[in-house]
Amino acid sequence: MPKQEFPFPMPNGWFCITRSHELKAGEVQSLKFCEKEVVAFRTESGTATVLDAYCPHLGAHLGEGGCVRGETIECPFHAWRWNADGTCAEIPYAKNFPPKAKETRIFNYPVVEVNGFIWAWHHLHKEEPTWEVPAIEGFNGDDEKWGKVYHYDYNINTVLQEIAENDVDQAHFPKVHGSPSLPETEAITEGIYKKTIAETLMDPSNDSVSEEFKVKDHGMFTTTFTRESWGLGTVGLRMVNLPPSGGEFIMVNASCPVDNSNSILRWSMRVSKDIEDELGMAIIDGIANGVLDDMPIWDNKSYVADPILCDGDGPINKFRKWVSQFYSEPIQN
Repeated sequence: MPKQEFPFPMPNGWFCITRSHELKAGEVQSLKFCEKEVVAFRTESGTATVLDAYCPHLGAHLGEGGCVRGETIECPFHAWRWNADGTCAEIPYAKNFPPKAKETRIFNYPVVEVNGFIWAWHHLHKEEPTWEVPAIEGFNGDDEKWGKVYHYDYNINTVLQEIAENDVDQAHFPKVHGSPSLPETEAITEGIYKKTIAETLMDPSNDSVSEEFKVKDHGMFTTTFTRESWGLGTVGLRMVNLPPSGGEFIMVNASCPVDNSNSILRWSMRVSKDIEDELGMAIIDGIANGVLDDMPIWDNKSYVADPILCDGDGPINKFRKWVSQFYSEPIQN
């Protein structure tokens, strides 16, 4: 069965290009982002930049053999150099700088660095950003409260809307994950921002936790689970009141649409130091492995535009209405 393409246009918003520590000064990465070939590079002074990938001169891919020269990227074909703003900086062999070269600009994506990630703004019609990526506590600078940061990356064979819809799909948790559903006790929606709070039971010895991290003599416990979303690209998670000392868990989910069938999730997770040596890795490992349960479903499912829903399914239609604001064109049902 061929993998389906979904009826959604590429979404608008801030999306994760890569992790900050994975793009060092002078380095270049070739990436696919929102169905476009792009090049990410960090100038020698440390500025992270994302441009469309192809040199306007004769079409070489700047990410395949291109290199950083000072504050520019040099084309591997004829050594034309391009500034971070997409303008042409230098043509090494030209006696006269062509007027067209002065007028030409490679599209440069708005970029910010926060929470340990490099984010690029995508808009289908190239409009400017309409919100900012929030700084999430525990992922910006040193903080004595928190333990080690753990990184997990996933290549997912579906689109971001399908992934995010699982968060509100209450009925899939017991069947797919073997865990209780997460009925919302509080829900707030304000424009591109959405916040939900739920009480849930956790078991540090369940099947999602790798054998080496299981805490078999602890038993189940209740925690408050808060999820905040800013568009489809940024999600912050927090759990509090974790035993034995009332510890906390925090996470950033930084997402990237690759094309109309594929996405990348980059997760950063950590727990407060007071539980790091006890339940910490059971919680982190269990959550990291939980998404693996979803993958066979995503690999093979189709999108149902007008689903048959019942009272235990969760607020799926409300979620779809909220997410529709991130598309510049209507969904082709």
